[in-house]
Amino acid sequence: MRTQTERVAWTPQLLRVMVGLILSLFVAAMDSTVVGTALPTIARELGHFELYPWIVSGYLVTATTTVPVWGRLADIHGRRLVLLTGILVFVIASALCAASPSMDWLIAFRTLQGIGAGCIQPVVFTIVGDIFPLQQRARLQGLFSSMWGVAAIIGPILGALFVSTIGWRWIFTINLPIGVVAAALVWGYRERRPEPATARSLDVRGAILLTLGIVLLLFGLGTGSATATPSWPVAALAALVLVAFVVVEWRSANPTLPLDLLRHRVIGPAIGIALLAGTLMFGVTAYIPLWVQRVEGGSVYAAGAAVGAMSIGWPVMSAISGLIMVRVGYQRLVLAGGLALLAGTLMLAFGPTDLGVIWAGAASAVIGAGLGMFTAPLLIVIQSSVEWGRRGAATALNQFSRTMGGAVGVSLLGVLLQSYVRSSGNPLEAREQLRAGLHADFVVLLILAAMVLAAGIAVLIASPRPTEQPASVAAS
Repeated sequence: MRTQTERVAWTPQLLRVMVGLILSLFVAAMDSTVVGTALPTIARELGHFELYPWIVSGYLVTATTTVPVWGRLADIHGRRLVLLTGILVFVIASALCAASPSMDWLIAFRTLQGIGAGCIQPVVFTIVGDIFPLQQRARLQGLFSSMWGVAAIIGPILGALFVSTIGWRWIFTINLPIGVVAAALVWGYRERRPEPATARSLDVRGAILLTLGIVLLLFGLGTGSATATPSWPVAALAALVLVAFVVVEWRSANPTLPLDLLRHRVIGPAIGIALLAGTLMFGVTAYIPLWVQRVEGGSVYAAGAAVGAMSIGWPVMSAISGLIMVRVGYQRLVLAGGLALLAGTLMLAFGPTDLGVIWAGAASAVIGAGLGMFTAPLLIVIQSSVEWGRRGAATALNQFSRTMGGAVGVSLLGVLLQSYVRSSGNPLEAREQLRAGLHADFVVLLILAAMVLAAGIAVLIASPRPTEQPASVAAS
């Protein structure tokens, strides 16, 4: 069994597999960013504007709820088979989306596409964690993490190009050749289990409860409705279902989500950071454009540039953190990232108003840099703290926490904002109420950044030295 310091030699076969993994991750990342630009055109051509939010919401719900299931399946049946299955689902769904004859069918196929997308990211990162030792993995995970930042920049531009030239259906059609090439390259991957295969099965009851609970929670918080209005009775029902899920998981021999990992001295704070970081990331993406356009009076292009600055800071710092992680230690990177988040949210909450778009863009870039500093390092330490048979589920838990933090956090920030603008007949034109409400949202983001910093200090105190092998958590 290889050690943490033993280097893996690059071979033509390994290079092909890595290219396939990058393509898989990139096409899934692009799909989540390229569609937004085309939504008005799609709604105008297919009609049924009242269903407009479901093009995104249907995808979001399945891409979120299936992540833990795919991670667990990768531990049970192997990474290669599960990843190829996810790519196949994604490619078939993309072809169906491109051929959709109506809005109803497009929403159904986007929902199916989300199921495939929910597989790709956790399993790709798990494979990288399986193949490479710590030093090589740090550099590669930083590179892979930066794909999302690159996609956030290229996606909207590519979407606008397709819509204005060959049509919105090519937004989905382009996934077919990329997905097929990625699958062909990944086909040559031959995984080696460092431990004997054991007969395990998916906790179906837990998976059903988790899916039902998350679906109810997202609907209860307004996801998918035209007005994004929460339904608190539905949210309360979701809470009850999720409590039942936790009870079932603690008693299960093969849990869908490895909740026992939350008691680990490093993994617990790392998952907490992922949850908070998700709210910060999605909160900036959702509310900085609103601030720039409706409060500062900037154009849609200025709003895009301001929030796009985060997508520049993230991949740059993600790549740098991967290069220096082994030398400086992931603990210091987490601490530095928390400080950057605190600085960026301070700029948003209490910055000078006369600098407008420039200041908002600078704050966005600082926040993106902070996220880039610790996203890949925390994933690496989580993977290094568990054995092979739990690495897929642990990786999925990290992604699931970040996505849920974003989905739930942004919805609650929206509720806070609504409390300020509700009295206005036209909220988007109520500049002073919007200013006050968005300032309140930015203060909440500042508090969350302070919590990330506190969790980073906890990781620094609790974790082993960066060159040591963290204690593995045995399989349940």
